Amino acid sequence: MINRFKRYGMAIVFLLLVIALMLLGTLGVKDFGDQMFKDANISITPEGERIKL
Repeated sequence: MINRFKRYGMAIVFLLLVIALMLLGTLGVKDFGDQMFKDANISITPEGERIKL
């Protein structure tokens, strides 16, 4: 068990770090885009007709 942790421990830490950075980056880009549309007074509305299914 200890040998496995020594072998894969650094890989698991690196993987968790990459996942955390991806989540932070995604949330940051989303917040930046939302703020940009808010500052420009742009409202996004869908165009077209509603299709009843």
